[in-house]
Amino acid sequence: MSSRPSILAVAYGGGHIAMMLSVLRALRTRLPHLDIALLALTTAARVAREAGEHPLGYADLLHLLSSEEQARALTLGRALLEGNSHPDIPAAESVAYLGINAWDLQQQLGADAAQALLQTRGRQVFHPLHFFRRIVAHLRPVLVLATNSPRSEFAAIDAASEAGIPTLAMLDLFALPGDAFAARNRYPSRVCVLSDAVRNNLIRAGWPPERIAVTGNPAFDALSAPQIRAAGLEMRKQLGAPHRRLVLLALQPEPATHPASPGREGDPHLPERVLQACIDSVRAHPDWTLIVRPHPSQLAPALPDDSQLRLSPSSEPLHPLLHAVDAVITGTSTVALEAHLADKRVLQLLDSIAAPAMPYVALGVADAACHLSDLPQALAALLALPAKTPTTRVSAHAAADQVSEQALALLASRNRPVPSALGLNP
Repeated sequence: MSSRPSILAVAYGGGHIAMMLSVLRALRTRLPHLDIALLALTTAARVAREAGEHPLGYADLLHLLSSEEQARALTLGRALLEGNSHPDIPAAESVAYLGINAWDLQQQLGADAAQALLQTRGRQVFHPLHFFRRIVAHLRPVLVLATNSPRSEFAAIDAASEAGIPTLAMLDLFALPGDAFAARNRYPSRVCVLSDAVRNNLIRAGWPPERIAVTGNPAFDALSAPQIRAAGLEMRKQLGAPHRRLVLLALQPEPATHPASPGREGDPHLPERVLQACIDSVRAHPDWTLIVRPHPSQLAPALPDDSQLRLSPSSEPLHPLLHAVDAVITGTSTVALEAHLADKRVLQLLDSIAAPAMPYVALGVADAACHLSDLPQALAALLALPAKTPTTRVSAHAAADQVSEQALALLASRNRPVPSALGLNP
């Protein structure tokens, strides 16, 4: 281990690793010799490596368990692997991730209770606190960074807080009533949020105001960069616009349960039904093209051989694609907000049990919302609207810079009481 102060950064995939990578770049600009250990979880590892990072995974930290514990964890992981694998994630990493989390759950609840909970709720119940206590003791970070993801990210915040280490979490969206992150009663030293409205939502949920900083979302910083817009316009030409109307479908898995819909069970086949409904709607218009982008945690769907259909893998940069299309269809994905910030029309589908938690029309993010049964008419009406006027936004690194300033303030205070969020008077 280096004798220099180090930071532990923990992030899952999708928008969470995008936030984290932007902030790590900003921190290194200010402190080029800063030691950063990045634990990039599940699909985040590939994204981190492509960005030039050298991330750790669960398999790299398996040695923190004893030989007997390792054997037990790997047995549990192999038993859970079926249905929980992903082509972007090596099998050894999936087995280590699943197994260590299941082992940790057994330490908390006992073997029988842990198994019963896993059978009913799956990976949602993971909170590997014992394991992250060992990670924190091993790496000895002076600051822990995470986002609002549950499971490993939440456990990292908890373990660091127990050890008296300052923590910073980034919240990607709105913290609306019912949001699991807003409902937490164990707080990081600092939480960085999208806007004043989000700050107010957290305060109403009981969060201490002095811990909340309004910074924006670093994952959105590059959306308005001139080179991103230019790449989007070039892609738009290549895809046949303006003669063809380009529609992006941002798919996402359906949760088994959701606090926004108590007593309801999610339909595991909803993503397939959404995809088919969008294909049918587009095929009714020969001059439309549907671009299908699966969530990073999903396998890419097999699309029919059809010139009106195009797959956008999660490895393809999202932001130029948003500037290329005319409209975006999604359920509760963060892509809706990114599309709104890129001045694109957004149609929200309401069939998910998670939809009540993210009322995008009321939030001013979506232009319209509908159920699948009304999709053909709603999409046609949306595409009949004029294009939005491009908005002038702030510089391309604003949020990442602000989050890094909050992190540096916590670093500077590590031997003193944690300061209030910069720019706030508690």
